[in-house]
Amino acid sequence: MLLRSAPGIFFITLFLCLLTTGGHLFSPDEEVMFRVTESIATRARLDVEPLAGPDGDGFASRRGTNGREYAQYGVGNSLAGVPFYWAGSLASFAIPDTTARRLLDFKTTLYAPEGAGRGHALLKRAFVSLTGAAIAALTAMLIFMFCRGLSVGRRNHEPLYGDAAAGITALAYAGATMALPHARTFFSEPLATLCLLWSFYLLSIPVGRMLSLARVTAAGAALALAFFTRLDTVFAAPGVALLLLWRLPVRGQTPIAASRHPIAAFHQRVSGSNAILVAGFGAPILFFLIWQLSMNALHFGHPFSSAYADQPEGINFSTPIAAGLYGFLFSIGKSLFLFSPAILLGLFGWNRFSGPYRALAISLAVSIILKLAVHSTWQNWAGGWCWGPRHVFLIHALLMIPAVAFIGGGGLPRRLFIDAVLIAGFVVQIYGASQSFIDYYILYYRTPYEQPQAYVLYGPEDLAPSFIQATAIGPDGESVPYPVQAMPAPISDSIYVPQNSQWYRYAEMWNDGYTDNLWLRMLQRSRGKEQPIE
Repeated sequence: MLLRSAPGIFFITLFLCLLTTGGHLFSPDEEVMFRVTESIATRARLDVEPLAGPDGDGFASRRGTNGREYAQYGVGNSLAGVPFYWAGSLASFAIPDTTARRLLDFKTTLYAPEGAGRGHALLKRAFVSLTGAAIAALTAMLIFMFCRGLSVGRRNHEPLYGDAAAGITALAYAGATMALPHARTFFSEPLATLCLLWSFYLLSIPVGRMLSLARVTAAGAALALAFFTRLDTVFAAPGVALLLLWRLPVRGQTPIAASRHPIAAFHQRVSGSNAILVAGFGAPILFFLIWQLSMNALHFGHPFSSAYADQPEGINFSTPIAAGLYGFLFSIGKSLFLFSPAILLGLFGWNRFSGPYRALAISLAVSIILKLAVHSTWQNWAGGWCWGPRHVFLIHALLMIPAVAFIGGGGLPRRLFIDAVLIAGFVVQIYGASQSFIDYYILYYRTPYEQPQAYVLYGPEDLAPSFIQATAIGPDGESVPYPVQAMPAPISDSIYVPQNSQWYRYAEMWNDGYTDNLWLRMLQRSRGKEQPIE
């Protein structure tokens, strides 16, 4: 059965992602990363043609000392898109520009240049947009392999969980978490998640076996690739390091109690022959560090000067942690549980999972908690206009590993509960994949003179008087202007204003004739019913 094999999980997930694809790039962030992909694929360089922001300067890029513009994002995601770009270039030889434009020039938010060649530019972007589908399929397959590898017991090789449970867990991630809507995008979070999960996998499987130098080095390389993709993955890295430390063998001596003598216990773990394993793990990470500092110095004149530092918002951890945690856990606009119901299965399975895999469970918990806590204080903790809490995307994959313990056991009531969660999660993701989050933003947050009026989202363009009209009832009962900059998070994020919630505005968009499914959009166009975004 397809459900019981890694290739089967891969192709089921890939088919689901292709079925829900939008066929284009959504946000300016994706466009900038696409331009890096194009630069690498065609010129073997990293500089890009800048994308103009609201102030006229380059959006998400910075001018280097050589006069060229460089993106603020890691290069990992752009590198992953290169094969898809080449495929789009090959398709351009077979499909005329006019045909490609007729098929893909949708009445939506697009970033391809106007004039001759626009059709082929859209075609290349359509192919690169499929990068997320391949990454989602690989992640689901890795979750299956992870769960199946854990299912073998330590003593008598008795399976703890069957292949079917591993398959359901993998597909729960693919179809009942926000992984499905984000597979439509060219954001970098999914690839960073795949690399981080791969590092955990290499250090965990096979269960009970001694770590080899090759495996430890590969785990370090996977973690370094996550850093190449998104530097903020470093906040989840301590969990991986803890798992490595836990799995390093202590040969020929009694282990020192870490609770009483933590420094001595640490030294015992990393000394002797284990020092070679630690060096193998750290070598790829050191390579990343040297590369990053060198690129900063080459492009901007100083090892610690980056493209991100040039952006208006800067590097700013200004949100009260209680507000950010509230947003991630309970808010209508970004709650992990509302946007990804399947992660509940991981929480319910945690206690049973941590019994046989205590070290792995604690390590996963460290990565999850640190990532959640740090991003709860980030100035743009909500992650912008997209579907769900994008900045903590990797938490979903980590939480699905313990879910196999809940899915793999129990009677009829538990199975009915699992079925209900998976069905609800799948419905949520199909709904989230039905519209473009950028079109939603334009329809409901670029119309300030129509009721209901927009509230601030984030960034200088959203604070412009032409876009924002926030008012409050003063002490005398009169309506007075309200300083939107003073609104505390998460109130200051317009996604949390119920009057414009995605949860019912997407349905309103559907009723008005909007859709962002590639195949449905082509059908609409053939019937002359495609709705323009203006």
